[in-house]
Amino acid sequence: MKSLCIVHTESSLEWTTRQSRIIAEAQALIGRGHEVRILCPPGSRILAEAAPSLVPALALPIARKRPVGVKVLYEWFKRNRCDVLSTHGATDAWLAALALLALGRPFATVRTRHDAVRVPRNAPTRWLYLRATARVVCTDEACRKELIERNGFPAHRVDAVPDGAGMAGRMEEIYRSVAR
Repeated sequence: MKSLCIVHTESSLEWTTRQSRIIAEAQALIGRGHEVRILCPPGSRILAEAAPSLVPALALPIARKRPVGVKVLYEWFKRNRCDVLSTHGATDAWLAALALLALGRPFATVRTRHDAVRVPRNAPTRWLYLRATARVVCTDEACRKELIERNGFPAHRVDAVPDGAGMAGRMEEIYRSVAR
């Protein structure tokens, strides 16, 4: 089977279970023969943890929702193609969505939700989740159920993939299903 090029974006400077999951997933997918890299802010903890974990990471100013973040992602995506983009935080999801929109959406995006914060039901957020994103992954079934029932997202586009055994294999399936 063809290997994939998967790029993760992560805008947080902190270290939580979200960042440890990104590193674990990246390591597992690299182990399966895929090319994986992380785009994250300078000074972020995930940037520091990536090198000893043997996960390629690049520092870009994407910690805040500012035009410079859209610009640097636009320029990076224009020069570096991938099969699928995986966004993890609200900030990087918005920055990446706008950069890819300006580029004509050259590759698909998977939006992973790591927390129980409610997703707003406004028009911009619906655009982000239903037009700018090919699939949404929740780290638990309760999040998936809420996005389907409360937000009205189509069930076939929202997956629950918990941490642990089988996570990398399931994420690989999802990435393959949206890769162009």
